[in-house]
Amino acid sequence: MKNSHNAPLSRLALLCAFVTGLLWLSAGPESSAEQTLTILHTSEHHGQALPLEQRGQPAVGGMARRATLIAAVRRETDAVLLVDSGDILIGTPLSSFFRGEPDIQAMNLMGYQAMAAGNHEFDFGLDHLRRLQDLAQFPILCSNVVGHGTTLACRPSAVVRVGTLSIGLLGLLGRRNFPDTFNREVVKLLEFRDPVETGRTLARQLRAGSGADRVDVVVAVTHQESEEDLTLLAQVPEIDAIIGGHTPGFDGLRTAGASSPVEALANPGPVFVKTHRQGRTLGRLDLDISEKKVVQAKARNLPMTEEVVPDPAVHALIEDYAKKLESQTATVIGRSLVTLEGESSVIRTRETNLGNLLADLLRAEFGTEVALVNGGQIRDSIPAGPVDVKRVLRVLPFNSPTVTLTMTGEQLALALENSVSKLPGTDGRFLQVSGLALTYDPSSPPGSRVREITVGGRPLEAARSYSVATDVFLADGGDGYSMFARARDRVERQIPMRDLLLEAVRAKPLTASLSGRIRVVGPSLEASGPPEQSQPGKPPHPSAHPGSTH
Repeated sequence: MKNSHNAPLSRLALLCAFVTGLLWLSAGPESSAEQTLTILHTSEHHGQALPLEQRGQPAVGGMARRATLIAAVRRETDAVLLVDSGDILIGTPLSSFFRGEPDIQAMNLMGYQAMAAGNHEFDFGLDHLRRLQDLAQFPILCSNVVGHGTTLACRPSAVVRVGTLSIGLLGLLGRRNFPDTFNREVVKLLEFRDPVETGRTLARQLRAGSGADRVDVVVAVTHQESEEDLTLLAQVPEIDAIIGGHTPGFDGLRTAGASSPVEALANPGPVFVKTHRQGRTLGRLDLDISEKKVVQAKARNLPMTEEVVPDPAVHALIEDYAKKLESQTATVIGRSLVTLEGESSVIRTRETNLGNLLADLLRAEFGTEVALVNGGQIRDSIPAGPVDVKRVLRVLPFNSPTVTLTMTGEQLALALENSVSKLPGTDGRFLQVSGLALTYDPSSPPGSRVREITVGGRPLEAARSYSVATDVFLADGGDGYSMFARARDRVERQIPMRDLLLEAVRAKPLTASLSGRIRVVGPSLEASGPPEQSQPGKPPHPSAHPGSTH
């Protein structure tokens, strides 16, 4: 009797063991099979929601074309991660006027899963960053920046599910970014933490998670110099892929042991990619993953040319915002008699007539002996002809107010050394000047390049005090101008440079020329610009010109 009662149970146990064995056998190969993850990424958007118009070249980019490419890749594979490396703000009238609203709305339509907070996401303060996060249907990540006595809207990390993979996401800002490129008021509310240490700690935490919190892949979306990305790559092997931003992109992928990018690589270890800025391309990184390791990586940039048909929904959204902008800013308010040069490759490396105009306007407004304007805040040229509000917004998209202060000649000399320290590179710290002239030798070491400085036509006196007008970004030490912190008699003028230009355009037709304010010398270099002219003792008014404002 006893054996007859146990027989059905024994048969049931055998059946369960058999089924379990089948399940184990079927699950085994699937768990170890390769899985493919496709990461689509964008970099340095800077408000370029509309196609990018380049002189003499076809227009490229635009968020509507981007949406079409993204949809095409998603039709190929279900495992697509879509991220942006930050700096969606600043650079176009659309961005200046709507402060990122159309860009975030379009990113929502495209299905972005995360973006890193770049330095420009903080330009309009922490409350505006919070509004952007409220609007976004994806997390904004800032892993190594935390608030002082305030909670930031951006998050230190996120976990998203892509196909069968669980992806851990970080957003890291570079040390060279903070505090130099940040809104000076916001810097006071933030604490910066080392990106390598933070990346290592968070990546390990994500990998050590359990259940739904355990990740298969860790991706760091960064906003830093490429050299900093390569350091992160070498020192934090827990990160599988670094999606870079902030500086110009490149084709292919980089690894810790390679000196140059390659398109594809087997068993690469951690990889680093960075697509081209302002939506010129859509970055694509394909990773084959087995047992939570990348066994194959391939990277390429997908061009966004005129042949790409715009996505109707995103096109309609952006066009609606463009029409609103047009109706409010397209009114012609004056004209320029000459083309005023503001291209970044020029305004950040040499004297230009637009730089002279803006610096002269600033000096004339406050009656100072000297005015200094960093090339980084000037973002476009003014063609000869009619000038509307939109053009002014493109030229000066920032709201940084002006400041006057008193500096010694020694401090001014240090500022001018900093101005030319990064040449021949195109760095935003390069100064356009009024009231002074300088000669420098770019073949000399940084910090000892300036050969001669005159103020009002007289040699600079190290111990003498000079009145200076600039903007709050430089006055607070942005772009390495720490010497401004030692200046005296600081007065916050609360007038953005853009307002001075708007007033000048409305007053009379603009005109300006080169006057030899910034000259280059050296054994193998020719002097730039025309022969130096004497500097007037009284602030000039370059916008003053007889004629109609129409």
